[in-house]
Amino acid sequence: MKDFYIFAESLGYIETRLHAEYAEPPTQEEIARHCGCSVSALQKMWKYCTQQGVMHYIRRRCLTLAARELTAGVSVLDTAVRFGYGSGEAFARAFAALWGIPPSEFAGSRSFTEMYPPIIDQGGIIMRVKFDLTALYEKLADQTGTYIVCFDIRNLMVMNETQSRALGDAVIRACVERIDRALSGDMFAFRIGGDEFAVVTGFREITEAEAFERKVTAENDQTVTLDGETAQVYLHSGIMRWEGSSGDFFEDFQQTIVR
Repeated sequence: MKDFYIFAESLGYIETRLHAEYAEPPTQEEIARHCGCSVSALQKMWKYCTQQGVMHYIRRRCLTLAARELTAGVSVLDTAVRFGYGSGEAFARAFAALWGIPPSEFAGSRSFTEMYPPIIDQGGIIMRVKFDLTALYEKLADQTGTYIVCFDIRNLMVMNETQSRALGDAVIRACVERIDRALSGDMFAFRIGGDEFAVVTGFREITEAEAFERKVTAENDQTVTLDGETAQVYLHSGIMRWEGSSGDFFEDFQQTIVR
């Protein structure tokens, strides 16, 4: 139990630091000191729970929050400094590697910023990554009766295990780009799991939601190639109507996708 405390406590500390107004992202040493453990114990627990390193997670969270800052009008240089990059050039390289587009172009062409929301502690090994949906629920507060279009990437876990996680990341990026291109008006999108996305359409008519669903899935013949390996970017989909339920969003989502 003490080991799982390390993981849960580190998650909270990371988010607190990332959202502090002036603080740079925490180092492994700072996180370990806060949790009262060694760096090696911290690394071991993160690998055990998430199959990734803590700094890998922090880098992705930083670049996700950086996207949000850029769309809010913060300059590239100020964003780079905010998230601990030594130069605008280093930040631009890291940002483009994750998002597939330079930060200088992002604000004018993208609206979907939540590539890697904070993950939630599920009390042990995270067999399927779930993200914190607090921000989604806040936006859904006045959306009762709207349709949510749900997407699930086919075979992402298989790609990660049998090909490479880098190829899986490229597929995720392609999915984000495709969904972003289809968004219009007041629609907003969230990544709710490792391979799952939800788009709150604002539509009150099922036919409009179905048209949006078809627009995104029409590109299911898309492929990406990385280091000589190719994968199809195929999205399973489904539609659910939001009724202001206090139930399990993840469970409702899964039931919608498998219908």
